[in-house]
Amino acid sequence: MTTPARLTAAAALALSLAAPLSTRAADASDQGEVTLPKDFRSWTHVRSMVVTDPEEGMYGFHNVYANKEALKALRGQARAYPDGAQFVVSIFEVKQEKGQVVAGQKQRDVVQVKDARAKETGGWRFASFDPSGKRTTVDVSSCHACHSQARDSDHVFTRYAE
Repeated sequence: MTTPARLTAAAALALSLAAPLSTRAADASDQGEVTLPKDFRSWTHVRSMVVTDPEEGMYGFHNVYANKEALKALRGQARAYPDGAQFVVSIFEVKQEKGQVVAGQKQRDVVQVKDARAKETGGWRFASFDPSGKRTTVDVSSCHACHSQARDSDHVFTRYAE
């Protein structure tokens, strides 16, 4: 192979490798660089609930955790959350044991982060992670459409109860 041919081949290879990277970067920025906080289990547990319909996209046993910013707003029955407020919902299989509904195997963690720059999704960023913490694909427009039902509480379903 001649030197110009090698350079052309090297350039083509570099472009083919760069294209997927730029696509991944765009996908990450679309989701606002939302990460799964390593310490979320030390946050305040604010709710448990069960979505019992297996056809529902959020089917499962839910444990909801709030960071300090979210908890303060939640306790004040906020109509608006501050930037940085964050919720993590751990979703488990629904199991029945000895007449009780309990959490089975973990299915995923979903994250909701307040970011006023996310105007297209009501000022919130959404992300989903598998049980190992690896990001999974999520349709943020679907998240927003569902959370729009809670528009009066700034797109947050959870209510604080002592």
